[in-house]
Amino acid sequence: MDTMGWQIGAVLIGASALIVAIYISKLLNSATKVVEKTYKIVDYNERYIHETIENAASITRNTDEIVDLASSITSITKIFKFFKR
Repeated sequence: MDTMGWQIGAVLIGASALIVAIYISKLLNSATKVVEKTYKIVDYNERYIHETIENAASITRNTDEIVDLASSITSITKIFKFFKR
């Protein structure tokens, strides 16, 4: 009787391991499909992505120039306020 309990336990553990293996293989298959679609989208839109990155860099440079200009204007107005007193 004891041996039959171990055999049933081993069969249940084996079946659960098989179910987990099937689930993991389905998960990896869907992940592979997602990665392939992502590669296709990136390849198709590579030029647009590159242009967007360049535009973002240009916007950042222009923003830095505007901030520098605003800070210099602010410092000039502080000097005029000092002379007013």
